Amino acid sequence: MPRITRRAALVTALAAATAFSLAPAAASDNAARGAHDPTSLFSADVATYNVYLGATLDPLFTATSPQELVRLAGEVYAGVEATNFPERAGAIADQIAGHDPEVVGLQEVALWEKGPLGGQLQVTYDFLDLLLDELAERGHPYRAVATNWNFDGTLPISATEQVRFRDRDVIIVRADLPSPLLRVTNPRSGTYGAVLEIPTAIPGLTFQSPRGWSTVDVGLFGASFRFANTHLEASGPAAIRNAQATELAGLLETSPLRTVLVGDLNSRPADTAGAYGILTGAGLSDAWLATGGDPATGFTAGQSATLLDENRLRSRIDYVLAGTGVRAVTTEIIGDEEADRTVPTGFWPSDHAGVVSRLRFTR
Repeated sequence: MPRITRRAALVTALAAATAFSLAPAAASDNAARGAHDPTSLFSADVATYNVYLGATLDPLFTATSPQELVRLAGEVYAGVEATNFPERAGAIADQIAGHDPEVVGLQEVALWEKGPLGGQLQVTYDFLDLLLDELAERGHPYRAVATNWNFDGTLPISATEQVRFRDRDVIIVRADLPSPLLRVTNPRSGTYGAVLEIPTAIPGLTFQSPRGWSTVDVGLFGASFRFANTHLEASGPAAIRNAQATELAGLLETSPLRTVLVGDLNSRPADTAGAYGILTGAGLSDAWLATGGDPATGFTAGQSATLLDENRLRSRIDYVLAGTGVRAVTTEIIGDEEADRTVPTGFWPSDHAGVVSRLRFTR
């Protein structure tokens, strides 16, 4: 729904509720009934988007010597510069602003720093700040309310320079709604107990790939729910990803509120014994399927590392999952059309597409 319609409905709801509390009974009943469709009081628009860290780290793990590792790290960072997140942030902001969800879960919200070997590092790309700035410029301000930090590594990229990469997942919410309409409380985050270790051919060098989760409790006029965001392990044995999904399912099971989970699960719907099956088996329904999405489409992952090739989305691993008392009524894939590519270069906004869903809550 366009922003002005959605926001107007919420503001009208607030006005009707205020009238109801202040006016005589008969008049307030009429105001509450006539202001708008009351079902909008019990709905929320949510989204998930993996914004792509800018390059694949996989080449680093193939290095057979320190010298080769430096060369490969330099190539990875050059890839980050080439995929130009400042330009891509505008395209991602266009997609989010065009649907105006109240709550969004972001993954691969990279923080890149560079500096001289042994010296002070300076931020070169803060994906969160860049995206929030682009949203604000479009008149659609958002704010970050919960963050979990994942991979963190520093490597030399030449004989004189080093780079640090930190990965995070972030929950953002609309910043233009007054607190009576949108309240966010109880931010929590954590790291999964199951962590992928990636050995290399370089003696004594092993990489670790921690992953985590974040949650916030959302009060959106007439509805309250716990919103969770995650990015499960993409590489290594499936047992690690499955253990993370099991841990997450246990965390969500303890929620006193209705639950909405979004994120990149790195697990396809056919993975019934894996992460997808673990989470849907724990009572979470797949919004794409629940709203009539074709099981054979809805692809969200697979664009090339350069983001410049033809559309290569071939798998569905990014989801909005709804718990008991939450019903998805619409779901849409975003950032997957030719018209969504950046100007002037023509990048895909990310190597993933996003997912936006309208959810309705029982009273």
